[in-house]
Amino acid sequence: MRPTIGIIGAGKVGSTLARLLYKTGYEITAVYSRTPEKVRALAEKTDATIANQLSDVVKNANLILLTVSDDAIETIATELASCDWQGRAIVHTSGAAGIEKLQSLADASAMVGSLHPAFPFADVESAMEKLAGASFAVEAPDGQLKIWLQDIVVALDGQVILIPEGKKALYHAALVIASNYTVTLYAIAQQMLKNLDADSEAIDNALTTLVQATVENIASQGIPDALTGPLSRADTGTIQSHLAAIDDYTLATAYIALARLSFPMLQQRGINTHLIEKLLQDSHNETSHDS
Repeated sequence: MRPTIGIIGAGKVGSTLARLLYKTGYEITAVYSRTPEKVRALAEKTDATIANQLSDVVKNANLILLTVSDDAIETIATELASCDWQGRAIVHTSGAAGIEKLQSLADASAMVGSLHPAFPFADVESAMEKLAGASFAVEAPDGQLKIWLQDIVVALDGQVILIPEGKKALYHAALVIASNYTVTLYAIAQQMLKNLDADSEAIDNALTTLVQATVENIASQGIPDALTGPLSRADTGTIQSHLAAIDDYTLATAYIALARLSFPMLQQRGINTHLIEKLLQDSHNETSHDS
């Protein structure tokens, strides 16, 4: 049996999840937000009651989605600790925080967990269209809550990543490396090409085409086959020319580190990395000496 759902927070994540769950047949019983215009709009779109206070959400729902900022989670949890939590659950939607943020509610007999969509919420309307198929991190020690959350992910056409207790930070670090640092690497490559006095539009066209094609290759071919370039060919001459061309110590160090982190993929493809490692080591020694 599906739980009735209450929403605390009417931002992009809360509004998107509430509206999509409502469309799939879930009953959204109550919504609460400190922003009146947002909560009114969400209540209208989900046929939910506007809760005047936090405790009203708990009274009217079996499962509460706490879709607020990370800094507000523990504060709100403390405020809700005096509510009747028997048979009820609350989950936050933070990517970085674990369920320890809800310890005060676990002590009050609530089932606690977290549900994090691995998806960039630029705005509600685009998220409504594109969230289907995303992966969701599910952290839920209680069996009943785990079933509820897995059913929600299935209803949203998503895929489940079960997070073992205490491993939420590792999960989030992986997402940051894949998403945030892709932007960092793009910005580095962009600046390197700008140093050639190349046209900005042509630079962005070249880099976005490469990034998009790389993502498509990962999706279609998987790891390690999606890796291309001189490393995948053990082309030490090209790698050496790259290192000679990079005159920034920090950037050269990052290039070497990224190359070494690629070794497991190369080894899966039967490529001997010993010569590449020797080249990187020699270059690292020269770079350290020059600095």
